[in-house]
Amino acid sequence: MGLKMTAFGQWEYSCDHEATVKAYLATEFGGAESCKCNGCRNFIAVRDKVLPDEFLALLHPLGIEHAKDGEVYHLAQTAPGEHLYGGWFHFAGQLDKTGDFPAVEITDDFKVWMCSTSAPPIDALKNTPRVQLEFQIGKVPWILNEPELL
Repeated sequence: MGLKMTAFGQWEYSCDHEATVKAYLATEFGGAESCKCNGCRNFIAVRDKVLPDEFLALLHPLGIEHAKDGEVYHLAQTAPGEHLYGGWFHFAGQLDKTGDFPAVEITDDFKVWMCSTSAPPIDALKNTPRVQLEFQIGKVPWILNEPELL
């Protein structure tokens, strides 16, 4: 099928859905699963409850599997039991219009933006032209039965 051009926020991009799907099918797990720190383990435990439906609806047509991130990282404890995380995914394609655009606020504590690839992708996309889809999410609950990260 090839590249299909569309827009997200002020970015315009082309996505090769089939190539992205193929890459994610060839990937056993994402960056969070490859890390054993308690920050990543906590995110894995709550991921399906905290990722907004609107974000999942964005990932699907791109061919991205939400459980196979490039990386997820803990930024800070924002209140007892609440945490701020960031992370990214990649998809096969290119940015056709980019700039220092504001992030798209999906919810009051979840924002997303696109950029040229600067962070490591899943292995199956390493040699593919790709776009980086970054996110930041707040109010992530701490559910592990171990001390919270600060």
